[in-house]
Amino acid sequence: MAWDLNRSRTRIARFMSTVPQSAVDVRTFDQAYLSQRTRDTQARGKRLGLDEAPIFALPRDRAIVVDGVHVYAQLLDYHDQIQEQGHETEASHKRVLQFLHLHYSATDRVVEEFEAQRVDYHGPRLHAVLVTPTGDERQRVLRAVAFAVALKETIEAAGRNFGGARLRTRVRIGIDTGRAVAVSSGRGADLEPLFLGSPANYAAKLAEGDRPGIYLSDRARTVLSEPTLGWAMERSVALAADRQYGFANAGYGQAQSGFDPAPTQARVLAAVRALQSDLDLATLTSPEATFRFHRHEPPLKTIGFGELMPSRSIRMGLASVFADLSGFTAYVDACIQGGRVAEMTANLHVIRGELAACARDDFGARKVRFIGDCLHGLVAVGTRLATESTATVDAAVMLAGGLRSSFDLCRGMLPGLGTMGIAIGSEYGETPISRIGIRGDRSVRCASSKAVSSSEAIQSDLNGRQTALGPVALANASPAVRRLFGRGPAEDLDHERAARLVWPERSAAPARVAALPASVLISQGAAAAEAVRERGSGRHA
Repeated sequence: MAWDLNRSRTRIARFMSTVPQSAVDVRTFDQAYLSQRTRDTQARGKRLGLDEAPIFALPRDRAIVVDGVHVYAQLLDYHDQIQEQGHETEASHKRVLQFLHLHYSATDRVVEEFEAQRVDYHGPRLHAVLVTPTGDERQRVLRAVAFAVALKETIEAAGRNFGGARLRTRVRIGIDTGRAVAVSSGRGADLEPLFLGSPANYAAKLAEGDRPGIYLSDRARTVLSEPTLGWAMERSVALAADRQYGFANAGYGQAQSGFDPAPTQARVLAAVRALQSDLDLATLTSPEATFRFHRHEPPLKTIGFGELMPSRSIRMGLASVFADLSGFTAYVDACIQGGRVAEMTANLHVIRGELAACARDDFGARKVRFIGDCLHGLVAVGTRLATESTATVDAAVMLAGGLRSSFDLCRGMLPGLGTMGIAIGSEYGETPISRIGIRGDRSVRCASSKAVSSSEAIQSDLNGRQTALGPVALANASPAVRRLFGRGPAEDLDHERAARLVWPERSAAPARVAALPASVLISQGAAAAEAVRERGSGRHA
């Protein structure tokens, strides 16, 4: 099956009817909201902040405007785990899953200790939010620094105590504070909401880089009466160790402890002891641990993440595709300021629904997750025994064209999206797929490989009109695809153009949706497809 104009238009209309703008319930996270959540959780025999996060299990027609502090952690040595002597192997993929399993589990222990709001994990990046106490931004930022210091030291200690040097990592953390919107994640059983807006995005940008430490935005520095640095220096100057412990102690309500690291060290020790008492974790992080991999016969849309676990994981050649809405964070901020949060929530529901349906129903792809406003999907063509690499790259190009055509239709049918585009990057390679971390509802979907990292890095360098392939995908591409993408990113590659490229012998695809004019692009940028950088993308979850 391929993309179809009428089918896509019908789907969009259906999504618009399920969550119309007029039906969206916009609330503010304040003390009244928190008190009601406390009563609701107690009535169900649960504890707010321990058994459930303050904002949890949102219906798709609700949005919560929340002042919070966003903490973004980057595991700096993740990329060293993916390869062995420059190559990805089954052993290196086993190690990277152990690495992520350990550090996701460690992070969840610290999240529980601080009653923070876990948002999501994506590869080496971890996103959490502190939303309490309401009405006291300084105390929230102090608690966020305390959380960040404990998180960094717990992850580092876990790496030393489990698996020795194999699983160690340095940690870089970015922190920003401000107003965002929490909405349903749209991921079925995954009940943590998404947080959309500039504080999440900026914290992610501060977490980019190759030097460990804790990096505060100027907004967070101002709240703490720290000297501001300016945007050029925020990512270069980490918070000094004594200041970290001083703010952490104030966050604990122990300001009299000054710069003493003991209160933080006690919490880190307790978290590591809890991890050491987890026999499953000890087993899965040992060098002898058995990660059992199998192939999944395409189409990948039939992958059931609920059936996956370390002992039942997938590993196969596939194409990773990232499709990111260019200009969406600025749109969210404008909607918050202009009282149009209901519009944004309804639009996001439609766009996510259509992009996911396009990937699944039109191209047999499997959505891994939405990371903020970005779709991560996987696609493959082949048999139970082998992936057909050239056909898979063709399928990724067709998927990219379909996603662009679907978004162009959304932009024409929904209000307020005229300046947005969609940037799409793809790469091919062997990729493990599993579900890891703390067992049960809190376990995390995971697809981690060089292909995944590269496709995200490629996409992050594009503007809203561009599609690009990575070097491995180019090497495996058909001649026509290689000729087009070998010159760099392709502009305005919708379904019609992709079909002419991949299926030149077939008749023209359905009528093309008008391309986004360059004059209205919100995001400009240029990067060749081969300029892949192994770095964080600034993506927030």
